[in-house]
Amino acid sequence: MSYQLSELATRFDLELKGQAQAEIHDVASLLDASDGDISFCTGRRHMTELEKTRATAVILHPEVSGHYHGNALLSENPHLVFAKIADLFYPRKRIPAGIHSSACVHVQAIVHQTASIAENVTIGESASIAAGCEIGAGCLVGNGVAIGEGTVLKNNVTIHHDSVIGRDCVLYSGCVIGSDGFGHARDGERWIPVPQLGKVVIGDDVRIGANTTIDRGTLGDTTIGNGVKIDNLVHIGHNVSVGDDTAMAALVGVAGSTVIGKRCTFAGQVGVVDNIEICDDAHFTGQSAVRSNIRQPGVYSSGILLEENSSWTRNAMRFKQLNKLFRQVRDLTKKQK
Repeated sequence: MSYQLSELATRFDLELKGQAQAEIHDVASLLDASDGDISFCTGRRHMTELEKTRATAVILHPEVSGHYHGNALLSENPHLVFAKIADLFYPRKRIPAGIHSSACVHVQAIVHQTASIAENVTIGESASIAAGCEIGAGCLVGNGVAIGEGTVLKNNVTIHHDSVIGRDCVLYSGCVIGSDGFGHARDGERWIPVPQLGKVVIGDDVRIGANTTIDRGTLGDTTIGNGVKIDNLVHIGHNVSVGDDTAMAALVGVAGSTVIGKRCTFAGQVGVVDNIEICDDAHFTGQSAVRSNIRQPGVYSSGILLEENSSWTRNAMRFKQLNKLFRQVRDLTKKQK
């Protein structure tokens, strides 16, 4: 499979610089690319790699196009265009429809004839698998689960009872949807588990990474909006609500009953406390601790920057003395008045 550069420019409505007849056979990174490959450059921080690339063509932002004299496609979003071109060369292969002989499907489950059920899958009572779904090997789909059209479960995904998964979602290996939330009541010195009676409701076009867990609600539901993208090893607590098109990187943790708005982003290892509200379009940098309501859109950060250990130790000790120093300065200021 190959495309002329002019074909790609026309298909994705891009400005072309260079040889329109240049043949593109594959996609690659700037440094790995060779003759016949197309790559992309997102900005000036990759200029050194751009200078060294042997790609036949590069997708560039117009602002940096003047620094590259080879064949180029110009776009305000080179990464997005690269993703679309990569999809041309590597379209997702659909698994043939049918139910593997080793699968265990309850007689009252509904599995559409175009769905694919792989080896050792278990599908519970009253579960519903819609048209075009792919259920990977070893998956557990619990009683009363509903899975929308075109959704893909990779191998060994667990969907607990009554969970609802929308259309065109992808759930990666090892993720667990609808596990019990961390709800316990104190009984003297003991903890008594609180029944988790809600469910998880996931919208359309959602991606959930490997080994991510989303807990069911205690009474109401845990909800994940349309277009949400969740990385590997993320934990979403009970009764959390995540707005449409929000994205979370690996190791994010969101405690129970937090409400998150639309189009928010959470970088790696962000922690969010329980029972707070976060507005639309709020963005959190890596390792931030979100401890209170966020009312205004914007970028938020917290944490301590890395430094040499001996310096960090001295500063940590001084931080413990901060309150004492504050009181001394306050008393001195009062005396001067």
